[in-house]
Amino acid sequence: MKQLIAIFISFLFIPILIKRKLKLSYTLLITVGVLGILSGLGIKGLGQVIVSTFTNFSTFDTILTVMMVSILGGLMGHYGTLDDIVTGILEVIHNKKNALIIIPAIVGILIMPGGALLSAPFVDGVGDEMNISKSRRAAVNLVFRHLAMFLMPYSTSILIIGAALPDLNIFKLIMLDSVFVVAVVVIGYQFFLKDIKLANSPPRKNIKANVLKLIILTSPIYIAVVLNSITGLPFFITLIASIFIVYLLSDKENFFKMLLKSPNWNTILIVATVLVMKDVILNMDGLISLFNNIFSMSSGLSLMAFFLIAAFFFGYITGNTTAPLAIILSMLSKLNIGGWDLYIYTYFIFGVSFIGYYFSPLHLCQAFTLEHMNVSTMDLYKEYGFYAPVLLTALILSTFVFKVILHN
Repeated sequence: MKQLIAIFISFLFIPILIKRKLKLSYTLLITVGVLGILSGLGIKGLGQVIVSTFTNFSTFDTILTVMMVSILGGLMGHYGTLDDIVTGILEVIHNKKNALIIIPAIVGILIMPGGALLSAPFVDGVGDEMNISKSRRAAVNLVFRHLAMFLMPYSTSILIIGAALPDLNIFKLIMLDSVFVVAVVVIGYQFFLKDIKLANSPPRKNIKANVLKLIILTSPIYIAVVLNSITGLPFFITLIASIFIVYLLSDKENFFKMLLKSPNWNTILIVATVLVMKDVILNMDGLISLFNNIFSMSSGLSLMAFFLIAAFFFGYITGNTTAPLAIILSMLSKLNIGGWDLYIYTYFIFGVSFIGYYFSPLHLCQAFTLEHMNVSTMDLYKEYGFYAPVLLTALILSTFVFKVILHN
């Protein structure tokens, strides 16, 4: 119980420090330090955990992949590849409602600072043409820009899950996640786009040529996944091909200078700190023992309720998905759960962590979008009035359906 209290006390520092404008990466570093001391590990024990973490290949794999994706995103942003992709989407897609779904989703694939600000101007512009209110435009940008988090095997959240549960087949989890993504799209469309009336758009020209152009422009995003599937090479290696394609597509001016400037070190530090946090928790024997006792005495329903409260709490107070995943999945990894049950629990924890993060006032994508569109937080939350409970209900129902269909 003492170590569980240590986690809650440590994480209460996060909203306080972020409110004082401290970067999330530094905030998490302080949180890990406080957690290490309060948990009983002490400075020496914490140092041993850090050394152990960074001598693990899995850690380097995860950090290098995040670094490579951030480089890719930075280069695509600098050389206008993302702008060209958005223009290509608008040239191919006749229905502007569909464009409002696809544009944020495509931009959201890449790890880059201020990513929401890249899609916000396009959503704002198209939304203005369709007479959509500012608060509705903000909701549209935020709802659809997070889809790739669940589907791309090199998204930061998926990488953290892979590090916490190394025996998990990520592509099986993505298969389950796709159900939640469909729910997000359908529910988001019903609440934010369905009632929008469309003016007749002029017919599209040169569709085949524009589709081919779009396939080429988006190739840096998907080629790494294709190569990983074929060769089994780590993503930090296959992403080299993605960066090379950006080089071929760019004007090549100052390319290698931009290559060195593109890594998002704040994101990389966040991931590295979260990985240390995961290993700190795995060394908290008292906490793991307590969690095992809770699991052995709990029914499936009460265990789901525990995951619901814990994942939402940590997602909400951090405005981040990686920290709650590191905490809860680290404990889950110590339980005797196998087969599809492990995937179902992971799916549920991932979904609830996301919902806590998504509706958190510390959510940076939200802050960037509201700033760009000049919308208040209260106006945005009014848009979310029915969307939030319906989304959570969809996650809970889909989890129970999986339990019925896939239960070991």
